[in-house]
Amino acid sequence: MAEFSLKGVNKPKDPENLTDLEKKHTPVIHVPDDIRAGEPFSVKIVVGELLKHPNELGHYINWVALYDEQYTFLGMATLAPVVSHPKVRFTITLDEPTTLRAFAFCNLHGLWQGKKEVRF
Repeated sequence: MAEFSLKGVNKPKDPENLTDLEKKHTPVIHVPDDIRAGEPFSVKIVVGELLKHPNELGHYINWVALYDEQYTFLGMATLAPVVSHPKVRFTITLDEPTTLRAFAFCNLHGLWQGKKEVRF
């Protein structure tokens, strides 16, 4: 059985023990420690932070998108192979705590999700 699927969303099976494939593809979300309701803050998403993801014509991250726990769209960045790198930043405002969901699409290994709880 394959470690990933081209159908649906790929997620780490055991977040405490990631495979190399999961380390390369799972988006890692960074937020400040001092978030306040109603105030803008920066969200950084990195694909390949735990293990470098290839960035070549035949294998690259095509896009990264950010949603909240209700799947409200918060932002998206489209990337080009070789010249763009899968490290993006969005400035968002939240009115209540949520779980941020980052999605990244690899042209060879499909759609991957990472999550981060945001509390005030």
